[in-house]
Amino acid sequence: MSTPSVCKLPAWITAASTLDAIRLIELGARAGMVCLLTGIDKTNANRLYRQIHQRPSPPGQAPFTDSWYLKSDYRMLHASLAWRLFQRYEQPDNRAARMVIEVYECYVFLVQAPLLDITHVAYVPQLMRMRVWKECVCQSCHTRYVSPQDSNSIICPGCRLYRKFRCSACGTSMGGYRKGRRKTTCAACGWRHLK
Repeated sequence: MSTPSVCKLPAWITAASTLDAIRLIELGARAGMVCLLTGIDKTNANRLYRQIHQRPSPPGQAPFTDSWYLKSDYRMLHASLAWRLFQRYEQPDNRAARMVIEVYECYVFLVQAPLLDITHVAYVPQLMRMRVWKECVCQSCHTRYVSPQDSNSIICPGCRLYRKFRCSACGTSMGGYRKGRRKTTCAACGWRHLK
């Protein structure tokens, strides 16, 4: 019976970088992202990926715009949570890979149904550094959230989602509704809404 082959990495790669790379791959990061965060070259990152998943790393580019996030208030709400977690875990001696791992693991633990994969979580601070997004304070709940620079919204995605399913007159839950415009009457106060 043959023993499984062991991935040989150059001596200059530290044990911490290797462990970070392995954990990133286990969490779903592709080889390209592992290279960026750990400093391991692409060949060795691909070897590690193949050894862990028994297949090559999927091709594809990292996101370079915020259009995916902006398609839904739910995604922006999750991006705001990821940004708050990055602020929480930010320390001068924390390696980039370690911080992404800690933030993503905490995000998955906190959220019942995660919408962001590790690549989208890792891209949130980049959007803030590039000044594509800004941090705002919600006028309704006073929570900090991320928003595009050109946005003039004054309420966070969480409050927008909350108001979407509540009567604007009395605050009673209106339940979900189908897409399209239809009139709905609040059962509690009789207020007619055009949804």
